[in-house]
Amino acid sequence: MTKTLRRYKLHILRVIFTASVLVSPALFAEGLPEKIEDAPAQASENEAWTGIDVSVVGKYAAKYGRPPRDPYINTDQGDLLLFVFTAAGVIGGFIIGFNARKIFYEKNQ
Repeated sequence: MTKTLRRYKLHILRVIFTASVLVSPALFAEGLPEKIEDAPAQASENEAWTGIDVSVVGKYAAKYGRPPRDPYINTDQGDLLLFVFTAAGVIGGFIIGFNARKIFYEKNQ
């Protein structure tokens, strides 16, 4: 009886803790602003959609004296980025497959 009661108490404490973690941001939040101003994701109809690096980070970098520059290796042109991800997948798959073979299929000697 004592073991079962202890298990129920532990279960109730776990539920209370989980509920308090989920509800605490709503209880202790400061007043939220009425409207959050965002930077426009697209400056004009002719310009492509900008990401967070251009719209936010680039703005603050230029503000503090570090204007954007071209990357050393430009992955936006051609299939270089696809090749890099494919090579990483092949290397990772080989490593996972080799270790799975050693762990699950080979017998210890």
